[in-house]
Amino acid sequence: MTSKDLEAELIREPFIPLRLHLVSGKSVEVPRSGVAWLMQNAVLVFQNAKVGRAMVDGYDVIALRNIERVEQRMGKGKKAG
Repeated sequence: MTSKDLEAELIREPFIPLRLHLVSGKSVEVPRSGVAWLMQNAVLVFQNAKVGRAMVDGYDVIALRNIERVEQRMGKGKKAG
């Protein structure tokens, strides 16, 4: 995974929710824009960030080399195609 690949997904308009699949088998959700921020060689993902709320429950810092793939997730009630 390159930073340019992930950046393209994070700045997409309109934003499409993402699931980051890690080489460890874990996955991390990016439900909306502003939850994940690209760093030099990693991505910072806030956990349980809610609109209008100043606090988050935690965060993950994920090295880009540990991201196996990025899956676009459709919102509830929407179908691909």
